[in-house]
Amino acid sequence: MSLFSLVFCRRPISCFSQIVSVALTAVSIAICSIASAAPAERSDLPAAATENALAGDKPLPGKPLEVLYITGGCCHDYDGQKAVIAKGLESRARIKMTVIHEGGASLDHKVSIYSKPDWSKGYDVVFHNECFSHVKDPEFLKGIVSEHEKGTPAVLMHCAMHCYRAGNDDWFQFCGVTSPGHGAHYPYTANLISDHPVLRGLPKNWEIPNEELYFIHKVWPTATPLAEAMSREKKAPQAVIWTNQYGKAKVFGTTIGHYTETVAMPAFLDLMTRGTLWAAGKLQDDGTAVPELAIAPEEAAATATSDWASNVKLPADEQPKAVKLFNGHNLDGWEGHVDPYWSTENAEIVGRNDAANAPKVSTYLLTKKTYRNFRLLLEGKLVASEMHSGVAIWGKKFDKDGEASSYQGHLVMFPSGWGLYDLYRRDGISGDQGGRAKAAGRQHDWNQLEILSIGSRIRLVANGKEVLDWTDPKPELCESGPIGLQLHSNQVPQEVRFRGLVIVEDPVDALITATPTP
Repeated sequence: MSLFSLVFCRRPISCFSQIVSVALTAVSIAICSIASAAPAERSDLPAAATENALAGDKPLPGKPLEVLYITGGCCHDYDGQKAVIAKGLESRARIKMTVIHEGGASLDHKVSIYSKPDWSKGYDVVFHNECFSHVKDPEFLKGIVSEHEKGTPAVLMHCAMHCYRAGNDDWFQFCGVTSPGHGAHYPYTANLISDHPVLRGLPKNWEIPNEELYFIHKVWPTATPLAEAMSREKKAPQAVIWTNQYGKAKVFGTTIGHYTETVAMPAFLDLMTRGTLWAAGKLQDDGTAVPELAIAPEEAAATATSDWASNVKLPADEQPKAVKLFNGHNLDGWEGHVDPYWSTENAEIVGRNDAANAPKVSTYLLTKKTYRNFRLLLEGKLVASEMHSGVAIWGKKFDKDGEASSYQGHLVMFPSGWGLYDLYRRDGISGDQGGRAKAAGRQHDWNQLEILSIGSRIRLVANGKEVLDWTDPKPELCESGPIGLQLHSNQVPQEVRFRGLVIVEDPVDALITATPTP
């Protein structure tokens, strides 16, 4: 019975009972409302969010974490690193990276935004990856650190620790450490000395490839070291990962990250993502992003499609050892007959020739580093011509008929003529075993490949199917050698593309991308 109908009720006794009923119902509703605090009554929630909350679903994604990434200066591949870091963080959490890259290769450039009042306004975190040690203006420095002291969280990486030596300790107090320099370049082990959430997923003893270990002269009282590595020069452990409290701001720092190849390691990108989330107060105790910044499964799937190799789930022991051979930007770390055959486009390595300059001898783009026992994940696509390409392993750069960048060693062929070839020695050593590779392969589309090479045994997975398992009867021919990407000798235009190229040395002796054959 509505209140409106009560006004016109003509039967007093009946109306009285109905009034009492309505009143009791109203009291009941009021009590239930107070007890449940129903989210539907929050005017600040969109209708869809209210419906999800009432249904008990997970929270809808919120606005992304706004990160200002500042880079530039001397002595590092900042072009390559900004591409890797921006993509890496944005693919791991709901993060939006805004990049400011200034100063070329100078040491004394003053980044323009730092001169503006409230320069960090609108950003949730500032990520410092710059190298300007010769900027010595105390007032300019004060304008940088004052924003953080007021509460803007920060992430500091590698050479940022050597910036702004203005004759005082302002910058170093902000960093949390004072670093006067670094030693020679060599691999080292980062030993975890904390169970902090930013370290989740890292092994207790994390092997870092050839890097630049910074000397740490002082750890400030506001800082807490999380990992350290032994310096060959100092004969003492040096902090390599830490957290700091600077005024109202949380600061995450690491001296790891000289080489783009190190920066591209999935474990390093995981660490920097967690460090960024932690600085913003958005990292949970289990090392994952708060729900509103977590990447939805469908988004993760879309990322996996475009970067399959980086998104393959590696065994736990392999994850911190994974290295990207290609930085997605240039051919640093590679050598070969680059001009006119090899280039980069859209985060892909491209081998290409026209009819006029077709190679008379197969030419290879080669890693400068050699590899022996490894797991290699990559995607390859034959764009033009029907001639196969391949990945050369366990051999050496070879000069053949004037082509100085040919290869002598084992060749894993795709996507036509599948099998193994021993270049300039035994020729064909294994064909397409049972036609499995041809059945699984894609002639002019991306092929997802896993090459597992351990001892004298080579196994190959193509597009989720194990297609080859072969052991060399001459193990003495299985030697450490560069990885080579093949552009085959030909007389017609051809094009082949490669992407991903994630390698793990000394891997677990098991394939990880093969699905059971029905």
